[in-house]
Amino acid sequence: MPIATALEPVSVISNKRNLKYNNFEKIPYNNENFKVTTIQNNNKKGKSFIPLNGPKLSKRALEIQNEEFLLSKGIIIVRNNKYHPESNPNGIINLGTAENKLNNVEMLSKINDPKISTVTAEQLLYGPNPGSNRLREEIAKLLNRHFNPKVLLNKENICVGNGCGPLLNLYGEVLFDAGDAFLVPGPFYGGFEADIKYGARVYPIPVQHEEDDCLKVSEESLEKALRNSNRPVKGIIIANPNNPFGRCYSAEQLLLFCNFAKSHGLFVICDEIYGLSTWKDIVSENIEEGKSIEDYECHYLPDPENTHGLWGFSKDFCLNGLRIGVTISYSKTVMAAIQKICFLTCIPTNIDNILVNILSDEEWTDNFIINNNRKLYKSYSHLTNSLNAHGIPYVKGDSGFFIYIDLHQARIDEYDLWMKLLEGGIYISPSQVFFSKDSYSERNWFRICFAVEQKELDLSLERLYKVLETIKYNQQNK
Repeated sequence: MPIATALEPVSVISNKRNLKYNNFEKIPYNNENFKVTTIQNNNKKGKSFIPLNGPKLSKRALEIQNEEFLLSKGIIIVRNNKYHPESNPNGIINLGTAENKLNNVEMLSKINDPKISTVTAEQLLYGPNPGSNRLREEIAKLLNRHFNPKVLLNKENICVGNGCGPLLNLYGEVLFDAGDAFLVPGPFYGGFEADIKYGARVYPIPVQHEEDDCLKVSEESLEKALRNSNRPVKGIIIANPNNPFGRCYSAEQLLLFCNFAKSHGLFVICDEIYGLSTWKDIVSENIEEGKSIEDYECHYLPDPENTHGLWGFSKDFCLNGLRIGVTISYSKTVMAAIQKICFLTCIPTNIDNILVNILSDEEWTDNFIINNNRKLYKSYSHLTNSLNAHGIPYVKGDSGFFIYIDLHQARIDEYDLWMKLLEGGIYISPSQVFFSKDSYSERNWFRICFAVEQKELDLSLERLYKVLETIKYNQQNK
């Protein structure tokens, strides 16, 4: 019986099917005093309950609903009035969501090739939970070529899932207990809050960076955050390249995190989803900066068994919509635990096959990565030249496809400025979505993405400058 039919009032079902009810007593639906004795086999004897008056939510769901998640708020506003050069030219241009649109032609041409995406009978069946052996092998080869780990990765170190967000939650399930916490350098990627807190119930503890360097975190600051936490701290989570700053940590800073973690019995999770978009290094062939955590595995890392990574296809391969993430770990114990529950994060078999076909073409893949980084560097240069011309300070970038810009010149509250920018047709992300410290120096910074075609970027900047000029004019003519 369809559930919609099963849930209809008795009288409706009776009329439809002309059913006769024997041994049933009609129950007055609106009788507030009505109680039903529970079945003894399933509940405590004699306990009764009042039927639910409307839907009931868990404490977890109620806690989530009561929190304001600014990332979602901004995206909803944009999606309700999305910019399109022809159908909605006055809509909001989205430079707040970290998406790379510079390679749509190349990637669509590759994916739509019948040799790449043809679905076979095998793909109509269930695939392996952590991804096919072939895909994990191809990913390991890719990361070995470009991350240069001291100990080469193989498929046993890889688990593939439906995005880095769900996989971070998977780490949360196997490394933390509900109610635990992790240290994270702030400001930090706002998605960490939802990715690991909403499911695994693990909470972030921000650690303040040094005043003169946004990517420098001292051991004293880590100690202070650990000491003042009102929850058990089990690990450190970092994003490298950093989000929202668009820069890589130095090798010394990465090792400081790892040494601190080992000395305090913590593990490290490093989100490296922009790891192949380190355009300054790739374009300039500067191999010393922009190291990935794997560069130091086993030979340099103090505790490789408790140092884990995340990577994905969303950013480096411009495939946000496919939602493919990867866990990376040398720990057999951790990988075994992840594979035990990764049936919750499986990817479609046809997507698995597409990725295998792309990665197995190593020449195309490596050229794509190089060309993508050249485009990112060109777009970054175009953006920063414009910001320099308009006197807008920013944190110099070297990776990813966004930078952090300083809009204190507006001299209004950050949230109010954010709303005015949205009204002016441009969406960029305010510092509050990155859980910045509530202080004058930390607020009124915005993350702006530049991985869009130059025409769209220029129009976005025109709108940004116009909003700032209007605010300034109104302030001067009060």
